Amino acid sequence: MPRPRVRDAIPQSVVTESWDQDEALRHVLGHAVEAPAVKQVLDLCDTLRSPNAPAPWREQMAALLAGNAAGIDALRTIALRETPFDDAGGDHRVPFVRAVVWAISLTEPGDAVPLLIRIADLYGKPGRGRDYRSVALTAVKALGCVGGERALPALRQLKAEAKLSAVRRAASRELDWTLSEAHLSRVDVPEWQAETFELDRDGRRVIALDHGYTVMIQLDADGTVTSFYRSPAGLRMAGKPRSVHAVDSVREASEIVANLRTVVYAERFRLKQLMQDQRALTYEDWMEFYLGNPVTGRLCRALVWESSVDGGEHWQRFLPVWSARREAWQRLGEDGVSRDISAESRVRVVDPKHLTAAETRAWATRLRKLRLTQPFKQSNLP
Repeated sequence: MPRPRVRDAIPQSVVTESWDQDEALRHVLGHAVEAPAVKQVLDLCDTLRSPNAPAPWREQMAALLAGNAAGIDALRTIALRETPFDDAGGDHRVPFVRAVVWAISLTEPGDAVPLLIRIADLYGKPGRGRDYRSVALTAVKALGCVGGERALPALRQLKAEAKLSAVRRAASRELDWTLSEAHLSRVDVPEWQAETFELDRDGRRVIALDHGYTVMIQLDADGTVTSFYRSPAGLRMAGKPRSVHAVDSVREASEIVANLRTVVYAERFRLKQLMQDQRALTYEDWMEFYLGNPVTGRLCRALVWESSVDGGEHWQRFLPVWSARREAWQRLGEDGVSRDISAESRVRVVDPKHLTAAETRAWATRLRKLRLTQPFKQSNLP
């Protein structure tokens, strides 16, 4: 039975004259909706009517999702496609989608947290109405239930950046509750290691297929994720070669691309929040959780940073570059000269408000020469 595929592009609404849940899910998931592992998950989602998921329901859903990759992928697909809430009436599409969100929160936290952030942002846009807002608020509540070191930064991010005040307030409440449960304060929100997806330092991963063919997965510094096939001779191909029969490897590559896009979405927000907070990192934390991570670090390369070795009295701006000769990260200055980064440094993302027009032009030129596009803009940089 074919497994569902996550549509990570612009979500598309299911267009129906009136809400027919079976028809809508078949439209989104195709034949996968009939798979027993998927159907059991969706049937249990259909039983939840309240905004909150009681413990027995969560336990039953967690058991259904254990090792159920097809069921988890179906939940992702439904959430990212945004089942429409156009018709007023007594249908139960809102409780169903809320149940999907609760089910997602019961998957592995490293996968669930980035996806819940995305759902809160996707459904929590101004002007979309109370039904969409209800789903966004459920995502925030679900993050609080996930808890732990991954959920705390996510809640802090939503508290600061969510577009709807209701979502910001909800994130603030969940953040305070989660911190109090862990006997922590807001200054204690920990860093976390993003999933690496086995990418190399340059954001690449090669998956071997049969007959000498491969799939190349590429993460660019601006956060764009692409994949393509290579022939046994190493040539890039326009599409899938007909002679490839390694179905499991092709499916693995597709799933990596879908999950990587969601994690990149969350890490871009994380770095932007770091810039807005003007939070300085120790050299060790910066290397371990940011630059040294092949996903987060790939995005770091196109951002202008600054470091201080004297407690913040003086800051030196730079782009992080890898020196193959030194086998170490170095800081590339505005003058084009690479220098060592002191282990005593504290590092932060440059606030664009502190860049002069001349500095902005100089860094924009440097980024263009390196063929780097930023994951988000610092002032008028590319």
